[in-house]
Amino acid sequence: MIDSRSTMSAIKRKALLPNQYLLVGFLLIIGVGSILLSLPFAHNEGVHLSYIDALFTSASAVCVTGLVTIDVAFTFSLFGRVVIALLILLGGLGFASAVMVFILMFSGSVAIGKYSVIKEAYNLGTMKGTMQVVKSVGFAALVFQGIGIIIEFFIFRSSHDPLQALGHAAFNTISAFNNAGFDIQGNFQSLTLYKGSLPMNLVTSALIIIGGLGFFVLADLAKARRWKRLSLHSKIVLLMSASLLIAGTLALFIIERTTLLSAFFQSASARTAGFNTMDIGSMSDAGQFVMMILMFIGASPGSTGGGIKTTTAFALLLSLRAMIMRREPSAFNRKIDEMSILKAFQVLLLASLVLGFGMMALLLIENGSFTFLQIAFESVSAFATVGLSTGITPHLHTASKLVLMAVMFVGRVGPITIATSIRGKPSVLKYVEEKVFIG
Repeated sequence: MIDSRSTMSAIKRKALLPNQYLLVGFLLIIGVGSILLSLPFAHNEGVHLSYIDALFTSASAVCVTGLVTIDVAFTFSLFGRVVIALLILLGGLGFASAVMVFILMFSGSVAIGKYSVIKEAYNLGTMKGTMQVVKSVGFAALVFQGIGIIIEFFIFRSSHDPLQALGHAAFNTISAFNNAGFDIQGNFQSLTLYKGSLPMNLVTSALIIIGGLGFFVLADLAKARRWKRLSLHSKIVLLMSASLLIAGTLALFIIERTTLLSAFFQSASARTAGFNTMDIGSMSDAGQFVMMILMFIGASPGSTGGGIKTTTAFALLLSLRAMIMRREPSAFNRKIDEMSILKAFQVLLLASLVLGFGMMALLLIENGSFTFLQIAFESVSAFATVGLSTGITPHLHTASKLVLMAVMFVGRVGPITIATSIRGKPSVLKYVEEKVFIG
């Protein structure tokens, strides 16, 4: 006779962990998206698309990156563009939130067991308030993208007929708010045609910045409405976002000798959005290096963007200051806990390892076809889910495309989530503690 208790125990051991659900969910969406984009009616007449390029486009859309190996406007029909837009929406919301939103819409309630998936997806320390996060995500995505579509419709209306203007406005808004960077202008020109357009630059930048702040911060701002009432997390995010935006703008303005508007837009876009009004390939090495720093730091936790996140960078800087000044790591009259500092260093190490392996693989595969800076820029752009490129993406070998897809996936899901999804047996041994000389 089978012991029911032992059977249930075995099932529980084999059950997927919350972060493993996220990995499987994202992979499934990428797979389905690649199949849909491979369908003949997803392409314009006379266009042939290889499956590797369809897979790359799907992965880039779901990972809200924006790197492309083909011209989206030239390649995809209306159906294909709608599929890409939906993949961006799913990627921006996150697999977990998208599922929860649909469950709420059709059933009105969510099983308690699903809360842990949200906790993992948004790096929450506790499951408290998870449903509030889901509701904030859905509401913010709907409101801001709706406003963006209306405003950008009138911008595109000046050069397109009403239906085309609506399509461009919807696609551009979805891509901007979700920090994806896809465009359907054609010839890989992104928003260079609107370099001098103040409305386009400001609206797109606003969508990028709002999407990159994170849904926690947006909900906190709506609730608190005053700086003093904001949580420590929100204060750190707002301070770092403003500092990076200003520093990036000034650096690009001085180094590239461009207009203040172009420098501002590129500084905002480098924070994981991927749009460009400047020719990235013709920028100076110093300018590209500034962009790489902005890309690597990226957006904020719980947002549509990637990178190691603003709070991680803040915790690292705070830890360094605490060491130099010989004081506790604190900000805004609050002490940062040791686990947060440790996690920040873990994220930095894992991100560096992923980038290191990714760049080495690309250098070996391409074998001198591109410069080290071009390979490094492409790798950072993929990991930080930015989508900016010096123009080498369409010319990469198939193996290089697979490497970039892997780097994009790790960057979107998060290196910590990937690392903790690996099952390991907990150690039962207790060792004697001993100091090690560091540095």
